Amino acid sequence: MNKKIMGLSLLCVLSAAPLSPIHAQTGVSNAWTAWLDRDEPSGQGDAEVLPAFLTETPNSVCTTPSAIEARIRGTTNVFTPGMTLPQTMRTFEPTKGLQCYNVDQRSGSCADYEVRFLCAAPTLGQTKAVLEKMEVFKLQAPVSQGNAIAQATFKLDAAMEALNGRFSFDMEGVITAFNDRAEGADEKSGDGIFSAFITMNFTDITDTQTAFNNKLRTVTNPIVREFAGRSVVTTKTFAATSSSASTVLIRGMATTAAPEPLPAPTPPALVLAENALVINDKAVVANAGLTFDMCNTDGTGNSNPNAAWSFKTLLSNLNNELTSGITDQQFINEWLRNWMVDSFANDTTILARTGIKGFFPGWDGVNAQTLNLDQLPFRLLAIVNRIDLATIPAYGASTANKPGEIRFVFGLVQRNGSQCSAAPMTAIFEYRDATSSCSGLKDLANKWLNLDSIGVQFGRNSANYRDALKAITDTVTAPNANKLNQLRTNDIAFGSPWQLREFVISGGKLSPTTIKQTPNPVQFQATTAPGAATTKDYLQQNANGILCENYTVPETIGTQRFLGASTDYGFSTTWPITPDVVPASFPTCYKSSVTNTNGTTLDTRIKSEVRHKFALNTCDACHSGETRTGFVHIDWATRGLSGFMTGINVTDPVNSLLTRQFNDLARRNQALVGTAATSCTTDPRILRSFRAQQARLRFIH
Repeated sequence: MNKKIMGLSLLCVLSAAPLSPIHAQTGVSNAWTAWLDRDEPSGQGDAEVLPAFLTETPNSVCTTPSAIEARIRGTTNVFTPGMTLPQTMRTFEPTKGLQCYNVDQRSGSCADYEVRFLCAAPTLGQTKAVLEKMEVFKLQAPVSQGNAIAQATFKLDAAMEALNGRFSFDMEGVITAFNDRAEGADEKSGDGIFSAFITMNFTDITDTQTAFNNKLRTVTNPIVREFAGRSVVTTKTFAATSSSASTVLIRGMATTAAPEPLPAPTPPALVLAENALVINDKAVVANAGLTFDMCNTDGTGNSNPNAAWSFKTLLSNLNNELTSGITDQQFINEWLRNWMVDSFANDTTILARTGIKGFFPGWDGVNAQTLNLDQLPFRLLAIVNRIDLATIPAYGASTANKPGEIRFVFGLVQRNGSQCSAAPMTAIFEYRDATSSCSGLKDLANKWLNLDSIGVQFGRNSANYRDALKAITDTVTAPNANKLNQLRTNDIAFGSPWQLREFVISGGKLSPTTIKQTPNPVQFQATTAPGAATTKDYLQQNANGILCENYTVPETIGTQRFLGASTDYGFSTTWPITPDVVPASFPTCYKSSVTNTNGTTLDTRIKSEVRHKFALNTCDACHSGETRTGFVHIDWATRGLSGFMTGINVTDPVNSLLTRQFNDLARRNQALVGTAATSCTTDPRILRSFRAQQARLRFIH
């Protein structure tokens, strides 16, 4: 066969007709490539096969097209698999292409065919393209394709070129295809400005603006912080921005800048943390009608073990007797026995801590009938709103909807004769929110904002406040709600030193699982550890992902069990291993977390940032040396919050020339406000919002 490589256009070219959203089962927009012809029908025949296109002109096709069409070159009659074809084909399918052999034809030769493939446009979460600006212009005269034009401006680099002139935006199943090919709403091909017609719900935006402004008026001197991951970069007083009302012509159509749901891309912190983020007021978490504490530590008389927020109730509600086949007493006993015997996760042993038995009077550590469920030694410390952990594809995330969390933090208590007091352990129920859609998250965020308003107006000691909070938490704590993501524990009460464990519902029981994003510290943490070289290699191989805080620590590397089953740690614990070889520059998705560089070199800062961001996202270092925290972020005795939560400057534990600032409650505050102010229509400006920036970070704690 004589090979013929034509001048091919970019991948999955959109039709010349005006663009409109295309609903596809794949969850992204689909578009046809250009008509492709790589082979003359000589020699053996005509071979328009996908593997050859992927090798010779990879930008012309996608790797897994969902459909194929063919036609004889110079004609308009299109054929698809399953139709009666003009000639016999040995191959004609999307994932292989077309193969016509001369020997199979009555005429003795194949015609000259060209083919095209149906490809899925990438979402931004599937690419590394850097979105620099997203604008929406309201059409003064709406057209059939929509009432507005959206323009996405990207940094002109290889990642933008890899988009091949198009990407898709998915909001609640309505998918919009953008292009940079001078088609539809786009003015100029290849200028890095991708355009699309969209249909906006301007009433929804106006309502969102009104709600935001009403909340803004209740806050004196609202503060807005810019974050790099979890680190504070700048702090300033919030100032609303305004858009121009001047007329802009786009492809001859008169437009004006569309109103914004928020008057700035980054929202200010507008709620009181103690009302809507970390509720640790004993008027709520030691309330006599809702909680239980066998020690009556707070003097509130919360003596009902069956109260809605008691440790017994929440644990019992996790047990579905129909599927587990065991009673609540057996279910809780089985969980506690994980400390009485060695247990395992990721083929790694978690050594027993039999000191647990002394905290449960009468329990023999074996038999469920000896465990008194009405005297479980835990009291509620806090209820925590983690809606900031939620992601949706509209945020540019590469995965499906991921809900946020509601967390119940309990502290251990101990009775010694007539004395009863708090003990150094926390247990955290981490429930996934009952909703993960954009509209559902927005509604939930507004319920949290309303809870804050109730707290301001009536106080946290009011029935109004408690009822509103319970209405939110009931969605995840109800019996058999099946909303537990994981239960995490942190203790030094059962044995020394401090130890972190994690449990999930598996086989009807609370079973040990790995501690996420944290390698096995015994094997991989210290610079002298047996697997230190593996850790260093992992940091070097995944430097860009770590710098952008978008990576997942694997369970195994080669034959080594990398992810930890538990972690023992001390006051200054961190992950000290620093990569030797790193990229020459920071990736475009990176934002610096360093507030004081003290003249350090770029190479030094890159190496430090890789080490720091990796360490910060491990469970042990986050609770210790990397954030200057004394083991717990919510104190097991006082309910006080760590500096990492409320604001602290921390010197890098490995390189003392570098400092960073944390204030995680401020970050969560802004994420909550941003979620409440989201426009859950086809408004793509969400892609450049603070909420979108946060959603792309794979935080687990």
